[in-house]
Amino acid sequence: MKHVLILFAITIFIFKTNAQEAIIEYHSVYYDMPNVEKDEDFKRKLALEINDMKYALRYNVEKSFFEEMPRVPHVEFMGKVASIVAYSDRPWHQDAKQKNSFRNKKIKDSMYIVTHKDRMEGWKLHNETKDIDGYTCYKATKHHVQYYTEIEFTIEAWYTPEIPVPYGPVGFGGLPGLILQLERSHVIFVADQVTLNPKGGIKPIKAVKPGRVITSKEKNVLMRRARKVTED
Repeated sequence: MKHVLILFAITIFIFKTNAQEAIIEYHSVYYDMPNVEKDEDFKRKLALEINDMKYALRYNVEKSFFEEMPRVPHVEFMGKVASIVAYSDRPWHQDAKQKNSFRNKKIKDSMYIVTHKDRMEGWKLHNETKDIDGYTCYKATKHHVQYYTEIEFTIEAWYTPEIPVPYGPVGFGGLPGLILQLERSHVIFVADQVTLNPKGGIKPIKAVKPGRVITSKEKNVLMRRARKVTED
């Protein structure tokens, strides 16, 4: 019996590590960052929207696609604000070979591909572990700067080497395993369900729309110019 259990465990491990494609479902939780002053009613309404949001990450061995799932917001305006705060207002693409994250942005009449390579590098790995949906996850942290506010904060990720792909929510990744939980400014993303090698496969991963490749800083400059705001 002992040998049967060992064989079963090995089989499950091989199945997990050989997952060529998968669908990961996440939900988000709002949390109030210290030292950030905002109207309490605004924060309550924002939390109501963020706590109701769901996401899907689809991947294969080459790339991934992360998007917020359609829903009916409690208040339309706050729903849009919540998506912006969560950085899920537009889909995210990740390329395993290039080790890069990017998404499209239309400014005036031009389409751009905005790269976020910093989201895939600069991690500090820790020995702390915890279980998420039956997977042993390890902690990783990194410092991150919001380009439009220049505020620096710490990103906390929990990844599992049992699924050795460099993907995660809202463009973060580059770790030795799939990110099942991510904590960043005001929002925590948590995996609800992991479906490896689903029967019938996954939906085709959408390709990024063609456009000029720019960085986040370059995007902000272009947006300032588009709004006729004086550059810093």
